[in-house]
Amino acid sequence: MRFRILVADDEQLERRALASILSAIEGHDVEVLEATNGRQAVEHARLVPVDIAFLDIRMPGMDGLQAAHELKALTPGIRIVFVTAFDHFDYAREAIRLGVDEYLVKPASAEDVRGTAVRLMNRMENGGKAGARPGNVAPEDAGALALLEEELRSDLRRDEMDGRRLASFFRLKGMEDCSLLALVMRLTPAARPAAAASQTQVRRFADFCERFLVTAGWHVLSESRDDELRCIAAIPSQLEVADAMAALKLVLDRLTSDALSVMGLAVLVGACPSRGAEGDTLFLTARDALALARPDRPVVLLAAGRTGSDDGVAGIDRRGSATVERALAYMHAHLAENLSLADVAQAVGSAPSHLSRLFGRYGSDTFVHVLCRLRIAAAKSLLRTGQYRVKEVCAMVGFNDQAYFSRVFRKYEGLSPVDFRTGDD
Repeated sequence: MRFRILVADDEQLERRALASILSAIEGHDVEVLEATNGRQAVEHARLVPVDIAFLDIRMPGMDGLQAAHELKALTPGIRIVFVTAFDHFDYAREAIRLGVDEYLVKPASAEDVRGTAVRLMNRMENGGKAGARPGNVAPEDAGALALLEEELRSDLRRDEMDGRRLASFFRLKGMEDCSLLALVMRLTPAARPAAAASQTQVRRFADFCERFLVTAGWHVLSESRDDELRCIAAIPSQLEVADAMAALKLVLDRLTSDALSVMGLAVLVGACPSRGAEGDTLFLTARDALALARPDRPVVLLAAGRTGSDDGVAGIDRRGSATVERALAYMHAHLAENLSLADVAQAVGSAPSHLSRLFGRYGSDTFVHVLCRLRIAAAKSLLRTGQYRVKEVCAMVGFNDQAYFSRVFRKYEGLSPVDFRTGDD
């Protein structure tokens, strides 16, 4: 099996050294091409199929990230290796852990270069060459895939998701064993934080966001409505969900920062990753995460499972009363605020006494207990991510005093927030 490897680096010595090491690999038939920048790398790939690309992340003109995006568009199954100086390591790692295959930190040893290339070639020999990797669809499936994609986009516009439909879509894409990610993003012009973003701004941001994820090798579907963007993405199956969450948090933090500096948009993000086809619950959880985001902490990730028996309101029959359903939704969306029964009653158009009776009738519980359970359920999801300290979680779910938060948490869960966080790790 013959492999064509492309090396792109504007530093001649580095480029030649890599090419020499790769050309000398034993046990594999290797042809090495060289490019001095990202644009030249893409032009090479237009002329001949490329299996593996070693890309310097910092090059004049088109950099490695842009080149990776275009190379993946040309050959969806191409394997990407980023080569980067230590100063840029964190940025490279974010992209790699989200889907790019490998990274090397300069100066890379000959052993590391050979080992990286051999690993990728062995994977490709086991799973087929680049052109045969997931993402290529059989002609007989193309019509079904197009129909499913349009139906999923319609779901996104309605802020809904059918898990079975989603599973069918990614199965046809050759990505059956993948994790799913739901993102809900709310945009406002930074100069007018209370104002909704224009549709033009939302569309620009949608393109901006997709480039971040597609460059990293994810398959992304997105739709916008009003001042919000909704995305569903498939995480490459070789990544662990926990690793993807950690890397995703870093990338989304950078995304919100860049959106502010480049487009003048303040962005709040709620995200929920999950292994398997649980698309019908992912957006509910992403919505909850968005409700916990705020300007000084714009990105919140929650693990799946915030609905059903683990959402803190298992004892409430939400189908029994539309008013109770609206009240719970409002409480979910405003957990970080100092909520009172009167606040919630006003929001759902009910008298406080009537709402209190409804909670008792449909769940045999008081407003205060339901609110506490919602907050503890949200706190558990945040603690599970490992991204937040207990003090931060305390504030994010609406407790003003950490000691009181710890007492309430222990009352409901039987252990302290610190022990819960440590035990979950």
